[in-house]
Amino acid sequence: EEEPEYPYTPAQIMEAIQSLTPAYKAVFNLYVLEEYPHKEIAEMLGISLGTSKSNLLKAKLKLKKILEKKYSTNTIH
Repeated sequence: EEEPEYPYTPAQIMEAIQSLTPAYKAVFNLYVLEEYPHKEIAEMLGISLGTSKSNLLKAKLKLKKILEKKYSTNTIH
């Protein structure tokens, strides 16, 4: 079975994560990289469960936009 092909390198993704706002970066890192559930993230950051989920979604959308803008060769600028 073939490995899926990712359009971005880990270094490009990490660079994009660094450009997120602190609120988005915190939730993204805790959920995606450290695998905490939203309930624990909300408690750690002093935010609501809904805000944790919302910030994660916004972080993912922002990352996609950053990566596409900076590295995509398929889009017309």
